Amino acid sequence: MDMMLLGETFSGKTTAKTFVGFWMPAGGNAGVAAVEVFHNSTASAFSWVLETKSSDEPDSAAEELGSPVVVTSIGSTVTTYQAAVSGAKDQVRYKLKFLGTTAGSIHLQFAQPLWQPN
Repeated sequence: MDMMLLGETFSGKTTAKTFVGFWMPAGGNAGVAAVEVFHNSTASAFSWVLETKSSDEPDSAAEELGSPVVVTSIGSTVTTYQAAVSGAKDQVRYKLKFLGTTAGSIHLQFAQPLWQPN
């Protein structure tokens, strides 16, 4: 099986760009979020973070959980980046930012967050 069939590919030019995932139900207010990177063309060109909001709030009210994680690996070595998160409301989603330093592309898979029981 070709591993490049899994996940999603994102690319950026030289201007900052933000990609957001779909809203998922949070399974608690604290846990671990992870992203598995299959290929990255440019070091430190992308960062990711988990966002949260209540289901009755608009998308614009989303708040970041913790600090963004910068993807530093280059090439096709599979690398997993994880971050502890706390303070989640009832919905969460991943947000990927292209930092706009140089053109680059990334192929990754967002993992379902693992939640600590309340």
